[in-house]
Amino acid sequence: HLLGLINQVLNYTRIETGSLRYDMTRVSVAEALAEAEALIVPQVRAKRLAYTLGECEPTLAVRADREKLQQILLNLLSNAIKFTPADGRITVTCARPVADRVALIVDDTGVGIDADKLAVIFEPFVQVDAKLTRRQEGVGLGLAISRDLARGMGGDLLVASTPGLGSTFTLV
Repeated sequence: HLLGLINQVLNYTRIETGSLRYDMTRVSVAEALAEAEALIVPQVRAKRLAYTLGECEPTLAVRADREKLQQILLNLLSNAIKFTPADGRITVTCARPVADRVALIVDDTGVGIDADKLAVIFEPFVQVDAKLTRRQEGVGLGLAISRDLARGMGGDLLVASTPGLGSTFTLV
């Protein structure tokens, strides 16, 4: 756990100093989502969450750094698991909002985020509510790193949320 926290800080430092390199290749969306799913299934089962992976066009691919795309997906899914109560639901889908873009959408029935906090959740070292994260500590870098990685690959990370109903994170 400590090593993971240290790696987050180091990754954030690399992003901030511009020393992070991207290995942009063609990445199958279906494969990336399947790989992420395989890694989070034990957590989903342990918490009795319903997990649905929507169908993605088998030939759909993005130009991305495979490892960094995986890091973003795992962060979004881990957060969805962390902030969704037992027996809740997580749904992952993909869409093509415009011809040259792909959106990977992680939707949960978790605690949600207040509208006034949405502007700060992508800032480094921000944790919206310490009471919610106390059981699973972190340093508040996951979303900051994820958004920066998305932007570094020419995309973005967006959020919509309603307290008590859940959150939707969209990686474009």
